[in-house]
Amino acid sequence: MIFGIIATLPALAQERVVVLGIALLPAGAACWSRKKAGRGVVWLLVGGMVTGVLAVWSARVEAPELPPEVARQKVEFQAVVADREDRSDSVLLMLDEVASPLWNPVGLVRLTVYRQSAIPAVSPGDRVAVRARVRPVSGARNPGGFDYRHYLLESGVVAMATAGKADGVRRIGQTDRWFWNRQRQRISDWIVATLPVSQQGLAEALLVGKRGRLDGELQNALFVSGTFHLVAISGLHLSLVAGTVYFLTRLALTLILPLSRRWDMKRAAALISLLPVTGYAFLAGWSVSTQRAFIMVALFMLAVALQRQRQSWRLLTLAAVAILCVRPAQLLNAGFQLSFLCVAVILYLIDHLPVQGWKGRLGVTLASTVAIGVVTAPLSWYAFHRVSPYGMGINLIAIPWVGELATSLGLAAMVVQPVWPEAGGWLLEAMGWALEKYRQGVEWSVQWPGADWRTPGPALPGMAWYVALGTIAVALRRSGRWGWRRGTLALLAVLGLGWPKETLPEGWLRLIVLDVGQALSVVVRMPGGEWSVFDAGGAVSPRFNVGEAVISSALWHHGVKRLERVVVSHPQRDHMAGMTRVMRNFPVGALWLSRLTESDRNRSDVQDLLAEAGRLGVPVHHFEVGASFSEGGAMVRVLPPMPAEEALKSNDRSLAVEIVHGAHRFLLTGDLEARGEAWLLGRGALRPVRVLLAPHHGSLTSSSWPFVRAVRPEHVVFSVGADNPWGFPRSEVVGRWAEGGARIWRTDRHGAIQFLSDGQALTVTSAP
Repeated sequence: MIFGIIATLPALAQERVVVLGIALLPAGAACWSRKKAGRGVVWLLVGGMVTGVLAVWSARVEAPELPPEVARQKVEFQAVVADREDRSDSVLLMLDEVASPLWNPVGLVRLTVYRQSAIPAVSPGDRVAVRARVRPVSGARNPGGFDYRHYLLESGVVAMATAGKADGVRRIGQTDRWFWNRQRQRISDWIVATLPVSQQGLAEALLVGKRGRLDGELQNALFVSGTFHLVAISGLHLSLVAGTVYFLTRLALTLILPLSRRWDMKRAAALISLLPVTGYAFLAGWSVSTQRAFIMVALFMLAVALQRQRQSWRLLTLAAVAILCVRPAQLLNAGFQLSFLCVAVILYLIDHLPVQGWKGRLGVTLASTVAIGVVTAPLSWYAFHRVSPYGMGINLIAIPWVGELATSLGLAAMVVQPVWPEAGGWLLEAMGWALEKYRQGVEWSVQWPGADWRTPGPALPGMAWYVALGTIAVALRRSGRWGWRRGTLALLAVLGLGWPKETLPEGWLRLIVLDVGQALSVVVRMPGGEWSVFDAGGAVSPRFNVGEAVISSALWHHGVKRLERVVVSHPQRDHMAGMTRVMRNFPVGALWLSRLTESDRNRSDVQDLLAEAGRLGVPVHHFEVGASFSEGGAMVRVLPPMPAEEALKSNDRSLAVEIVHGAHRFLLTGDLEARGEAWLLGRGALRPVRVLLAPHHGSLTSSSWPFVRAVRPEHVVFSVGADNPWGFPRSEVVGRWAEGGARIWRTDRHGAIQFLSDGQALTVTSAP
């Protein structure tokens, strides 16, 4: 009953309510497992409740307002470079101490500088003069999507800026600020100067925590192989530093006989090892995984120095509390959850398995690899919609190869390079060789049968059920009396992962206009349960693909496993850039296109789309005339496109689709302009509709008065990007539709917009 109530809530509300409940589970389990909990029960429960409330509350961070003369304008200002990340197509600079006559923000400004503007050699700590277009912090808001806006705000970013061809960055001085980030940049420059391009991205990620040079193909291979976690600097890396320094320091101090006879050198070595561990944590970029590892390692070394009994579970708890006190929203972050869950699994196995001798250590290592893969699989499945069937086997080889061999060589190179540059270069090249073999291995593993298995993953209530029963099962005492109950609870926990994701009843239609910036993508669930994608435009880069990050994520969020069809209204990137990735992620029944001209077929993106359809066996239907058919209790009508020989440009021949469900009509128009609208009007193809996707994003060349009077919609949706350079939707067009009585919806202001219909009632909701 409880899960049924939760399932009726909006997606974001579901997540916050369930996370708030899950925050109480460790505290409740700890109370239950204690024989004499005493007054500690109250404090544990209060602590869990406070953590959950803070996590939910912190997800509501608001961006500061920009002055009108700054927002969306080109501004000249001075700032100090806080950090730099080089990418294949741009450079990302984090700017601090921004100052200008118009603007003095408190926080960081995220500046993207494109290669065309001759990027200067600036490093963290440099004072620079900048000319760039400034805009508020923003991010797409979609079901199942990553909240990039909240991520930036939580990271201290208060504004975003872009420097293009006519703008730039000029170094005007240097400060003593951001020392550690300056050292990180020095190491990055050394890596780039020493290693070939194919090895630079992995080496930079492992040594200084920067991933800008990891190309999209390699990142995908790391995900598929289940080894992406190896490029996140965490406990393994800091433990290597701490253990090595501790061993060498203790050995050196022991050789000083007057000291070693009077004092315990372990205590001094433990305290001394904290210094390089702290320095390396800052060099690594101080990510969440690094924070967790640093706190645990530091607490462990302090326990050794104070001669206190080692209590790993308390160290893990203190690390979590320390991070959540500063950044409580991390409780909702999958990386944070996976990081702590992996350590918890290792600690549990150490408590329950013999670790004496090399056989015991090897057994714990093998058991940990398998157990971590099994226990974290549901969470990875839920968060990333991916199952890595070969991940456990690959990790058995990759963890020692990358985590110990390659990383040890890299850390040694960093230490040696300042005093013996040639030897440091040899060690770094040896690290590069090891990473090259690792790269070749993971790229080879991607080709194995069934390696890239994409599925929707469990529903949120199912994950809550899994975590709740799994926590209780672990908390139960180990005895014959409780053994069968632990097994039963574990089985029930796994069965909860089968909770259905799509709860919309049969006979209902769901239409979602996704927030994809200055582009278009619509996903539709027909009353019979069939799903389709109408256009798949948006940003595509070596690090981001709208078809993966937005469209596929939204489909997986609703439990979609197959698409009846995908439709490309016309061959332009803002309507098709992500369609190839969508077709890879889902079985597709058909690809719909309007008639392609010879120039269309000569375009590389169109050729890639058709080639991918051929490789996947997806039938391609080119519509030159109208068509209509019934599907799942609704009527789908393809309006007759303008012939290519009569169209002046591809917008005129956009494929328009009308969906009729009971008393409601939905019209999706692509980039139709006035000429295409007149074509449809002349053939009597247009009728009044309830919901209209505004033609051509609301440009002045579309939404002619005859078209407005013919369709007379109740709701008009503009799919537009925030602060787009064309000023879409144009105020004249918005006023035209408003004068006709339509309610206006915009993806740049409302996020993804969803329409639900049972054939009679119509419900409209937007992203929070």
